[in-house]
Amino acid sequence: MSDSLSHGVLTHDIESVSADEVSADVLRSGLEHETNLVRTHAVRVAAAVADDDPATAVEHAPQLIANLEHERTNVKLHSALALASLVGEAPEAVEDAVGPIVDLLDQDPPILQLAAVQFVRESITTMPHAYRPHLQQLVDRTIEDPEVDFTDGRAGEAPDPQREEFYQMVSEDETKRQWATRVVTANMVAELASIEPEAVADHIPTLVAVLDSESDAVGVLTTVANIVASVAEHDPTLVDGAVDPLVELLAHQDTPTVSTAVAALGFLAPPAAIEPLRDVAEDEQRDEDLRELASETATFIEAQADA
Repeated sequence: MSDSLSHGVLTHDIESVSADEVSADVLRSGLEHETNLVRTHAVRVAAAVADDDPATAVEHAPQLIANLEHERTNVKLHSALALASLVGEAPEAVEDAVGPIVDLLDQDPPILQLAAVQFVRESITTMPHAYRPHLQQLVDRTIEDPEVDFTDGRAGEAPDPQREEFYQMVSEDETKRQWATRVVTANMVAELASIEPEAVADHIPTLVAVLDSESDAVGVLTTVANIVASVAEHDPTLVDGAVDPLVELLAHQDTPTVSTAVAALGFLAPPAAIEPLRDVAEDEQRDEDLRELASETATFIEAQADA
């Protein structure tokens, strides 16, 4: 332990350290160190260095990627943050992080998921192909039931109104966080759909199961409808089982959600959507632009059916 406490990486203050102050050899040694104290501090230093000057931290990417699977939460957390800072500088150096990052989207505590989300936001448009092998995992996360209920408390606890209220609040906060993560994974699938629609097409029957006109999860609803639209625009014959859920979604009250559903139906051009689209177009409570879009789409589908 005495040798660990004398490690050079511990001399750096993570709040003020700059890239030019840190020896690459010292940082490398710290990132690989067997002592949790040293390794944890080293990844925090690496995150600070990567944020200050990403180019100087690129050489440490392999060890940072390895640390994503470390047993310590702080090691995984700050490794993910450091890698997120490297995406713009050297995307090819951090591509192997995608698999472990996707795994972090399912791990607790929540702060790990937030760090993973930051990496995803930086990388999904830069290297969407790297997410292709993890498509099934992303789809599963997107359709996962986010409802969390801690209101029963812990086994053996006597009923208590204040405790019950606390557990209710925790349940609601956790459910919101789970919904937010689902929006991220849905957007990852949407990005893949825009470049590899054939790969995503097989998952559409599963994805459209989340389309619910009474759901408040408009981010997920809109993104899934957009996924269908992307694949249908490429080749409508690849889309299976989406028409009925999209038609049902027309009853939703969120304008962007319904607009995306209308667009998807326009690419699919199913005659069964004509009358529901006319209903939207004639609804005076609806947004004017949405009504116009629905009317034009219904007319287009009608013309296609008559051709």
